Amino acid sequence: MTFNKKLLILPMILLLAGRAAAQQELSLSWEDARQLAIKNNPSVRAARASMEQAGYNYLAGLNSYMPSLGISHGVSRRGGDNSSPSTGWSASLSVSEELLNMKTVSSVRSSRIAREKSEADYMAASASVRQTLASAFADLLFAQKRVEVQKKILVIRVDNSRLLRLKYESGLESKGNALYTEALAENAAVSVKKAERQVVAAQRALLQAIGLEGTASVTAKGDLSVPAFELAEAGVGRALERSPRIVSAKKSLESAKERASSALYSAYPTLKASQSYGWSGDTEFPRTGSWSLGLSLSFPVFSGGPTYYFNTLSAAKKSLIAAEENYRAERLSLAASLRSGYDDYLNAAETALATVSLLRANEERYKEAQIKYMAGKISFLDLASVEQNFVDSDLGQLDNARSAHSRKLALEQLLGVGVEE
Repeated sequence: MTFNKKLLILPMILLLAGRAAAQQELSLSWEDARQLAIKNNPSVRAARASMEQAGYNYLAGLNSYMPSLGISHGVSRRGGDNSSPSTGWSASLSVSEELLNMKTVSSVRSSRIAREKSEADYMAASASVRQTLASAFADLLFAQKRVEVQKKILVIRVDNSRLLRLKYESGLESKGNALYTEALAENAAVSVKKAERQVVAAQRALLQAIGLEGTASVTAKGDLSVPAFELAEAGVGRALERSPRIVSAKKSLESAKERASSALYSAYPTLKASQSYGWSGDTEFPRTGSWSLGLSLSFPVFSGGPTYYFNTLSAAKKSLIAAEENYRAERLSLAASLRSGYDDYLNAAETALATVSLLRANEERYKEAQIKYMAGKISFLDLASVEQNFVDSDLGQLDNARSAHSRKLALEQLLGVGVEE
């Protein structure tokens, strides 16, 4: 094989390999999906990068407390009408340090608060991603189950349509009832196709929530039963202190307090010490030395204008009042959302558990009705009514269980349960 042919075949191999990867099948448990999302979800990665950025900004700000060191080495050439040109060399080493500057202290404290707020914001973003991911995962689980239920309904209605057709041809059933069962079977087939398309849509949503591209076929593995969850009043109290959204609001309040302090510090004096040692002469490495020591105390007077200080301080105080009210509103909102959300979860969970028994009862009633109908003890309308109750119970049970899962996920997001947990 020639070298040129190899060059042509290699891209084809890579293209086929890429298509095979895009069409691969993934079978994911919740843990698998969670780990993939931690690595691939762009929202998580962006929030993590923002958190790390704030950490580096804080570390950079700490250098404000350190002395500043400068080294210089220069050369100059000068001359005049009455003097010959001469070359001068100089070198110096200088150190300066702020001994008192409350604005610098406030700036470092603000950087620390910003870092802590970014950590809370990351946890809030992580909780939001987890809620989206878990919801997409549950959607796929229930979509898969719905296909199974719709196929079971299709089998029931196809069997009934065949039975009614035979009875009609034997003169034991009306033509309308035969046509009705055939129409039900046709609609059940359409419902199966719709359920299968819902699975494909749920697969795409799950891949997006994970942060993966492509059209891979995904299968979710998990429990469809009603999830257990408890939230006592003490849990609400803990959430009001630990929830990322509350911590973030608290850090915003602390930042507003620091800005108010910083505005006040604009009227404070600053004290700075400096020291230098230098050499000068007509050679590149001069030996004639000189030194200096300095201590500077500065008082700002009308810095920025005659009313700048008072207006800035007033603005900072108003900002602080707004932050305090926002923090209080956030606590009230979270407490109310948690209590209402838990009531919604209990309603959904209890309804889902109750419909499990109803589904078993309706399934048994349908089996009994089939026997009675074949024995001629009940009419077709009675059988159709019992069958519809069974079908509605089967589909309703899925919807009720999904609702309980959704309510639980909403509560976990409010509590700040992140994708790492």
